Amino acid sequence: MTPDSIRAQKPKAGKSRMVFVSLLALFSILLAACGSTTGPGTTSSSQPIMNIMATTGGTFAAGNFNPFLNTNGGGLFGAAGNIYEPLVFVNRYTGAPTPWLAKSATVSSDAKSVTFVLRDGVKWSNGTPFTMKDVTFTLDMLKANPALDLQGLFSSGLIDTYTATDANTLQVTLKKPTSTILWSFGNTPIVSQQEYSQFSNPVTAVDSKPVGTGPYLFDKFTTTAYTFKKNPNYWNTAMAPKVDELRYLAVNDNTAAQNQVTSGQIDWAGIGWQKSFDAQFLNDSAHHHEWFIGTNTVYLELNTTRAPFNDVKVRQAINLAINRDEIHTKAAFFANPSNAAGIVTPTFQSYVPSAYSSPLAQNAAQAATLLQQAGYTKGPDGILQKNGQKLSFKIQVPSGWSDWEASITVISSDLKAVGIDATEQAQSTSDVMLAGMKVGKFDAALMWSDAGPTPYFPLNDLLRSSYAHNGANPAQGTNYEGWNDPATDKLLDQYLASPDPTVQKQAIAGIADIAATQVPAIPLDYNAGWDEYTTTNFTGFPDANNAYDYGSPFYGEDSTYVLLHLSPVK
Repeated sequence: MTPDSIRAQKPKAGKSRMVFVSLLALFSILLAACGSTTGPGTTSSSQPIMNIMATTGGTFAAGNFNPFLNTNGGGLFGAAGNIYEPLVFVNRYTGAPTPWLAKSATVSSDAKSVTFVLRDGVKWSNGTPFTMKDVTFTLDMLKANPALDLQGLFSSGLIDTYTATDANTLQVTLKKPTSTILWSFGNTPIVSQQEYSQFSNPVTAVDSKPVGTGPYLFDKFTTTAYTFKKNPNYWNTAMAPKVDELRYLAVNDNTAAQNQVTSGQIDWAGIGWQKSFDAQFLNDSAHHHEWFIGTNTVYLELNTTRAPFNDVKVRQAINLAINRDEIHTKAAFFANPSNAAGIVTPTFQSYVPSAYSSPLAQNAAQAATLLQQAGYTKGPDGILQKNGQKLSFKIQVPSGWSDWEASITVISSDLKAVGIDATEQAQSTSDVMLAGMKVGKFDAALMWSDAGPTPYFPLNDLLRSSYAHNGANPAQGTNYEGWNDPATDKLLDQYLASPDPTVQKQAIAGIADIAATQVPAIPLDYNAGWDEYTTTNFTGFPDANNAYDYGSPFYGEDSTYVLLHLSPVK
């Protein structure tokens, strides 16, 4: 879609490694013969049905397409994007905004307001016109129901006022400069006032017969599959869907998903992958493809509010002692080693200062020197000590997360070589581990960062001082390490205060310097965005040579954007 007008100008990411597909909803499939009038795998037009992996949870609990429910918490994939659309689409891979239900989206030069002008001629799938009343109704509903306000437009204090200045123009004023506001609106679907006003409680509403403006219409639902058919009256004729029918499928486990995508029974998946799967899957290299681009950063988070991690030389030493290449080859094959700034590359390469453009190399000799400068000497057992205290700590990890456990094995060996005793401390579940981390009850832990369309989003969640845990409040975002630094906050605010990309990149460069030199957290590698697909039936998927968006089928509006680029094989 070509923007009509754009003058200015991305949650939490979960663990996208192979052992945690269930918590991320990195899903699998069941070839259920539903939603088809001519038999499995075909539509009435004889075009193949596109089969998409949706969950390894075995079944779908309910046919609920309420787009304001967290997808992993009850909403179904495709509700946001396929059926319900936002005012503006912000590509989470490129960061580029495109007006969508609005024909223009303008952020003011001081980033204190945004103006949307709605498109003419857009209709809901029941034939009624899309109007400003639907937009203001949606915002009223989110304001009155914080549980639905997933982007924090109101619950996080972003919006001050919103006013329809005429039938097509919405003026939004913000409580503080927020250059990222289009991303928040880009993840906020607009619903029909006519339909959603019928729900007495939208928080618990089961939207089983959705009425949207999107490129697809709800067709059928069963507990093992649900189907969408393309909207023949879709307003965006420039990107009208070419795939006639989508089938989202459920199976019991990851192994079944891998087997079925390998056998070609599914067209698009996001399975937590293992290198051993490649022998079968890539056997048909002409039609079977994978693109595992990095999405967010995995860190060794150290509790900087307590010794010895409140000593920058200790943090720097641990950072340099780790062999990230060995983690890559022994523990996390699809996770590429991180640079010193922790900024994901190649996705955000343009934001990375040249000093940090390459992965951080191990330097055990320099690590040993830093530890000596910090006052540590080796004890009789070879472990460093200071004032009678050994340099010894535990690294937490959820039990059974085998790739992270293997990463800790490498890290422990590397640290032992410079005189640090670091051992694994398994926690029963990720929830148990996070609960302790949020209140500072840990020494060290492996943890992911959040993700977004620019480096600001993960860096803000990791480093914003107000997000750090303190005596009264648990950590927010991913600032479990307790980083509290006015200089970092100033740069984060600089980014927020201007929609100018040059100013924003200057702010990120400053934050990168702090991250690399003061080491508030230790970046290890980049989580892979799982994306497996076949081109037997459909082509046009993003890849390294045509990287127009991330390839995972689980990215809401971005996944719909990919679908609108696909064509059936003739």
